[in-house]
Amino acid sequence: MEKKQKALYSIERWTKEHDASQFTSDLASIRRYIQEQAHRDTSSKSSAVFVLVEPGKQAVVGYYSLSSASIGFSEIPEKMQKKLPRYPQVSAILLGRLGVDKAFSGQQAKKLGEKPRLGELLIVDAQERCLKISKEVGCALMIIDAEMPSEEEQKKGARDPLTFYTQYGFTPLTANPRRVVKTMRAMALEFEGA
Repeated sequence: MEKKQKALYSIERWTKEHDASQFTSDLASIRRYIQEQAHRDTSSKSSAVFVLVEPGKQAVVGYYSLSSASIGFSEIPEKMQKKLPRYPQVSAILLGRLGVDKAFSGQQAKKLGEKPRLGELLIVDAQERCLKISKEVGCALMIIDAEMPSEEEQKKGARDPLTFYTQYGFTPLTANPRRVVKTMRAMALEFEGA
């Protein structure tokens, strides 16, 4: 992503001062989370929520949440298993939610003449943050559960997010193809080459 594009936005830890009241999404769960659940999750320390805003503004135009997790070693694809210690559970960070304000994204596309790629900005930031965390607290994987939009949401234009995550190198699990994983080692190599 171009630095110029990054300069148009900032990603900050969510606070009560951020305003998500106008946040729109094709997925009701994405809209509901930032409007109703994010405060409880951050207050209870269940998740850390990071929001995308325009500099100097408080309106949330995108966000993601991170929490600690683990996954059974046997659930991980064999190719990944070869590079991990054989503990029954493998430490991970779960990206629980990632969403972009649909109305804002559409406005930016018209203004800039191209798609603003806010989802990309968020997934890249989430991976960089996970890499930093893994240097302080050991965690081998990043996990994402790609929620399938309901039939009604699909009729209204919601797209399956699974292809978005796989294009950034996340691998679906055989037993649960809606859950995708990526090793911290793979992320580190990607960012070194960038």
